[in-house]
Amino acid sequence: MSGPCGFSSVGWRCIEAAAGLLAPPEREVVLGDLAETDRGAWRGLGDVLGLASRRQLARWSSWRPWAASLGLALPASLFLMGWSVAVSGGVASLFGEPAQARLLWLSLSRLFLVIFWAWMTGFVVGAVSGGTLWASVLACCGPCLYCLSEWPGHGLSGLRLLIFVLPAAWGVWRGRRDVGLDPGWAVFLAALATLAPLMSGKGGWLHCCYMLWPGWYLAATALRKQE
Repeated sequence: MSGPCGFSSVGWRCIEAAAGLLAPPEREVVLGDLAETDRGAWRGLGDVLGLASRRQLARWSSWRPWAASLGLALPASLFLMGWSVAVSGGVASLFGEPAQARLLWLSLSRLFLVIFWAWMTGFVVGAVSGGTLWASVLACCGPCLYCLSEWPGHGLSGLRLLIFVLPAAWGVWRGRRDVGLDPGWAVFLAALATLAPLMSGKGGWLHCCYMLWPGWYLAATALRKQE
């Protein structure tokens, strides 16, 4: 069984898989052109991969991929892992002793902040990264996998590091599909994030301040689009 114009079935499937790296309109054009030629599977695959590589390199001429991956996904993963461990420990302690009102409020509010930060960070990464989302995913997964490999154990699950992952993934999904947030909602989220350093405790406020820029970026973007 063969593919279009003499391509083998396996060769054509490889070309189609490589063409998945291209934008849908361009993918259809490239596959249509290859189907009408007789360049062979390897040359056709090389053409598609070469075009996809050039498109990826062109995207990295913008600030957006760098801001999404190295400016946000990488440092945010380290920050959120640390907070995930602290929050999970605080919540777990509520089940081991009579809960005090202050401890209950502090633990639950910090859990909410981790979920909120993770969603907001994921939203900005999804909205900004564009066709370079894979780089942001790698920038986040690298530290996570390393920390999991070094997790000391002591009867504690390494999943305590990853409380933020599901909210972050949800945020990425929304950011990839939404043009932007409603301005009022975006400003509310940014203002809520601004309160976070007040709850960070001594020594943590500087890291929390760094996590303010995604919220205010969303607010500025939403307000600019409203004009």
